[in-house]
Amino acid sequence: MLREMEQDASNPFSFDERKDRIVVELAKHGFVHQVHYSVLAVPNITHITYGRDVGYRIEQEHLGEQVESISATKIRKEMLDNL
Repeated sequence: MLREMEQDASNPFSFDERKDRIVVELAKHGFVHQVHYSVLAVPNITHITYGRDVGYRIEQEHLGEQVESISATKIRKEMLDNL
């Protein structure tokens, strides 16, 4: 899933550009789009709120320092610098 985002200086790539990059990179490892996976656009949800106990919990997942330290902003900047 890729969030639908406005293109700006921090998010310079369109949905289609991001999707195409994913498809190309996964193809290098033998994965076929629409066979092994799908890339979907989803709304840019930034907050989930609720006002009463509705029978479910919202929990934060911790993915470890190596994953949590990944900066997409830094990656996008490096990609633009290499164009």
